[in-house]
Amino acid sequence: MKYLSRDPESWRKKEQEIAKREREKTQRYRRRGFYFLLLNLVAVFIFFFGIRSYYAQLSIEKAPPNQLLIQCEDTHSAGVPLDVQIRLYNNSEKRREIVISDFTFQIINSDKQQVYSFKQTQPVRSVFEPFTSRLLFDLKREKEITNLPSGEYVIHVEAIVDGKKVSAEKKFMSVERYELIVENFSDFYYVGENAQLKLFLVNQTSRVQDLRIDPVSVTLKHDGKIVWQNTVQVEPFWQNVKVGELIELIETLLVPFDKEGVYSLQLECVVNGSTNSLVLPVACINEAEKNLKKVKVYTDAPKIYNMRTPLQFSVYLLNESRDDVFLEIEEIIVSLLPTSLNFKKGPVRMWLAPYSKYEIFRFYPYSVSAITQPGNYRLLVKVATKNDRLDFETTLQVSE
Repeated sequence: MKYLSRDPESWRKKEQEIAKREREKTQRYRRRGFYFLLLNLVAVFIFFFGIRSYYAQLSIEKAPPNQLLIQCEDTHSAGVPLDVQIRLYNNSEKRREIVISDFTFQIINSDKQQVYSFKQTQPVRSVFEPFTSRLLFDLKREKEITNLPSGEYVIHVEAIVDGKKVSAEKKFMSVERYELIVENFSDFYYVGENAQLKLFLVNQTSRVQDLRIDPVSVTLKHDGKIVWQNTVQVEPFWQNVKVGELIELIETLLVPFDKEGVYSLQLECVVNGSTNSLVLPVACINEAEKNLKKVKVYTDAPKIYNMRTPLQFSVYLLNESRDDVFLEIEEIIVSLLPTSLNFKKGPVRMWLAPYSKYEIFRFYPYSVSAITQPGNYRLLVKVATKNDRLDFETTLQVSE
């Protein structure tokens, strides 16, 4: 018989070849899947045991139940009171009664000389909750130190905690300088408006100074190019300027803004042969926002607070848009009820960069005297412009 296509035997052989290729392809896929699964199992194995090995290194000796922490800025400006706080941490998962004695605090200079020391030998007994801390020492409450010469210093702290010696050290730098300070400066100005500024100089050195001050150079730049410049004569000689003392260099400094854009204002002068400069970003705009739709109020205040620990938090305006936001704020009011704390600020101009936050209030640890007893406190915030208003409220639960 004659076939127009292949005969049955040819078709059978062809089907067998196709079936064989499919079996081989399936086996290859299975092998690949097996190898892939094996690779993943190896990765998980390495990750799991690697993590276990890592945490196994964190022995009890490296994470003691009692730990001293020194809170201090890495760089300190002479002329400003040195701010140091010492806290004791309970790293245990248990509530513990701890006895602290023979507390010693020292500040040592680079010549190994002691410049300040404090010692408390009397035992103090206190209860620590799991993974909490207590303030042991606040330098500002004991001594105001503003006269540290430039150089590196070491803070050394030690105490006997439950019969065992615990210690800690931290280095910091003290820097002596003369600081320029501008008053009446706004984040932005309108086209055709003049900034009317005051310029001061602060003696942030460790001693009383006789100052020789050269004329002040004032430069306004846009896109890196100078668009306006002026040199202002100042009182050249000042005698017996105390540590931290503020002297007025320029009573009224006028800076013109003629074109919309982002600028940098640079002020520079030479004091006793040392060049001191200050650069401030500033914007020039045609109009500010007419409402507060692009911003909202936010706070990092804790929901629950223990009266035995320092409390510090801030209140911010958040810009959640991709645009620069320029606001003419008429009034900011922050209240903590039922206390008498009532903070007011305004009018003020604010420039919020895209997706940024702007601090409008800060609650410091020394303000905690406003909270005298446990209970629920209400934090109220009001931000108002001429045409709009934002209100914010949150609750702070205070325990003993």
